[in-house]
Amino acid sequence: MGSGFASRLPPAEYTKGVGTPSTPETVFSARGVTKVYDMGEVSVHALRGVDLDLFGGEMMVLLGPSGSGKSTLLNILGGLDSATGGSVLYRGWDITRARDKELTQYRRSHVGFVFQFYNLIPA
Repeated sequence: MGSGFASRLPPAEYTKGVGTPSTPETVFSARGVTKVYDMGEVSVHALRGVDLDLFGGEMMVLLGPSGSGKSTLLNILGGLDSATGGSVLYRGWDITRARDKELTQYRRSHVGFVFQFYNLIPA
């Protein structure tokens, strides 16, 4: 973990309880998020300009048909995949600009995954 990383991403114990019922903390803020997979001569647009805000204490359901980009969006929010364009902020920290070591620390300290299939994440 680089010295600059620690000052940009607060440790988990410092971010619990931030915000009030009248002004909930913005946990995730995504703006203009795109994801394009280049498949040879074809480009597959999994996400096109997604804007999203998720607030502390909020419960959210992500619904859509197969192939609509649900897993792609969750993988980007969780630091498992990178966006082709746009920005994703986690509590003010831009995860779209993070280095591999920073993303590893982010996943260890702030993200939990429940996979449908058995997966191992390289660290």
